Amino acid sequence: MAKAARTGTQRSASRSEAHHLNSETAVRPQKRSIAYLEQLIQDSQELHEQRQRASQESHPLATEHTVNYSPESTEATGTTIHDPAISEMPWFQSHDTWVLPVYISEAACISFASRLCQCLKDNESPTIHLPQWRYTDEATLASLLDESVQWPSLAHAQLLVKTALGHINPGFPMVLRKETLDVLCKIYQKGEFEKPALKCKYFALFAVGHVYSTPHDTFNASTLPGTSYFARAMSLLQIIPERPSMVHIESLLLLAYFCQFLNRFHSAYLLIGNALRLGLSLGLNYNVPQTQNLHPVEREHRVRIWWTIYVLDRYWGSKSGFPVQIHDDDVHVDLPSASASEAYSEQFSDAAYQTAGIKLAEITGHTTREIYSRKKSAESFLQREQKLLIQLKQWVQSLPEHIKLHPDKPNSKHTVLIHLQFSYCVILAIRPVLLNILIGHTNNDPGDSVEDVTPVLGALSEACIHAARYSLRLCQEEWISGSLAVYGYAFPAYIFSSALTLMISSMLPLGDPADIASVDIATEMLKILSVSDNLAAKDLYENLQRVRQCFDQHQAKSKTSSLSVNPNSLKPSTPGLQDQDESFHRSTLSFGPNAVPSVTEHLGPELTTEMALHNPLMQDFLTQSAMQIGFMNPPELLNDFDMAFGWSSDSLYTE
Repeated sequence: MAKAARTGTQRSASRSEAHHLNSETAVRPQKRSIAYLEQLIQDSQELHEQRQRASQESHPLATEHTVNYSPESTEATGTTIHDPAISEMPWFQSHDTWVLPVYISEAACISFASRLCQCLKDNESPTIHLPQWRYTDEATLASLLDESVQWPSLAHAQLLVKTALGHINPGFPMVLRKETLDVLCKIYQKGEFEKPALKCKYFALFAVGHVYSTPHDTFNASTLPGTSYFARAMSLLQIIPERPSMVHIESLLLLAYFCQFLNRFHSAYLLIGNALRLGLSLGLNYNVPQTQNLHPVEREHRVRIWWTIYVLDRYWGSKSGFPVQIHDDDVHVDLPSASASEAYSEQFSDAAYQTAGIKLAEITGHTTREIYSRKKSAESFLQREQKLLIQLKQWVQSLPEHIKLHPDKPNSKHTVLIHLQFSYCVILAIRPVLLNILIGHTNNDPGDSVEDVTPVLGALSEACIHAARYSLRLCQEEWISGSLAVYGYAFPAYIFSSALTLMISSMLPLGDPADIASVDIATEMLKILSVSDNLAAKDLYENLQRVRQCFDQHQAKSKTSSLSVNPNSLKPSTPGLQDQDESFHRSTLSFGPNAVPSVTEHLGPELTTEMALHNPLMQDFLTQSAMQIGFMNPPELLNDFDMAFGWSSDSLYTE
């Protein structure tokens, strides 16, 4: 009986325990659901707060900042100051749902143009959309393969090859000159017209020679001169050879070079990348030991081919904003030899041009990485800026005499081009500063004087504006002398980047309202090149028109408080420079036979490339130690440069 009672008690306890466990089991999901909901609410609140902070930081100069600069606290916490040159999110452009979006780098001039439009346009105005890039597409190239593209006569082939060799920049040596002409003659003598590697190389040379030798006013075809040769050469190109030859790499470089005429930047980037990786497989980035039995011409050719790959990689990167594909630490080869140029002058061009181009390409790569990339940096924006400008100053000072610009005598086109690239590097490095000042100026009282800008920022802005003025004048000189290439990309890019900078200058007290007249000249040059079927110029001309439309609308709304030049503003401190500027602005540019005299006559002997960095305030900035820069005007510089622009990429690039 007692046993039965104990058994009943145990059963009762078991049922009670089971009921308790079931109750716990039922409550646990409820608790987890409540915790999950609470977590969602918390996440939502944090996201809302982040968006509010991003909205408040969208225009840092328009809000009141309370952050104080402290280098020690920055190092201790390991935080990285956001670069003002880039937005929070990467940009993508897409016009068709079936086409993959195209990445748009902040370093590209087309991005800077959109930033400028966003700064000038009213909040209620329509969103700025960039037009589709104009380029020769694959369908057009494929249609040209149906045409009969044959080898020209020997005489014609020699003319085309010599034209190509004469116009390709000596800073980009791609082939051995004498050997290329000798092999061409052997091909015709032996009738070896069907060797794919040689046919690809020479058709690429024919394409370059054709585009440079065809007068633009007599060419009425639907495609650019030389495109048929280019399409045929591309069809012969073996992209992935297991054992690449120098002829194959030469062909890649020539085809990438021709892509500029077709406005095919992505193709050029891929071709250069392919050449670079094949060059790595051949060890072109290393010196060949003297124990290897190589002829001096072959040894030097390897060196120059490698550096051409290096320069073109950074050339396309600076214009399109793509990252460099090899770092300087991975390059262990000597620079081009001046003695080889003298001993084998029939094979090699002057090594000084390529050496200067290499140094400038290196600085260009540093600029895109230090100013426009999203990498973390322990240095402030101004510290990185100082390093780049010091490198540019040293580059100018190291130039040999025959590569410097001389206002008292004619300068070669290749010399002008390398100085235009220098000015472009200065603009590329500093224009985020100029745009940041414009944002502060437009968001505050338009009547604010230049005294509100710190001396360092004023000196940086002056250097950028001076480089733009000088760059545009050099382009005008080439235009007037008839040396400006009709179908190339370089000159339209230099004209466009200078025009954007001068448009900002015309709106700022530290600039000059008369700079808008130079913008009109730049617009006219791009318009004429666009009508001449320069594909790059068509894009840049349309974009410049869009920026000018935003500029005119902004000026119309601001005319009640016009931006007159302050007599106490920071003007270029070099004696006589302002008078030379005014003289230039009074001059007119004629596109007919009655063109004005050489533009360099207006520049005067004192106005040189070096003067972009010659301002005394700039000299003080360049000689400051990194620590001094860190403590220089802490609150202002932090607010001006070490806070992120908060523009949303969606406001500029939409599906």
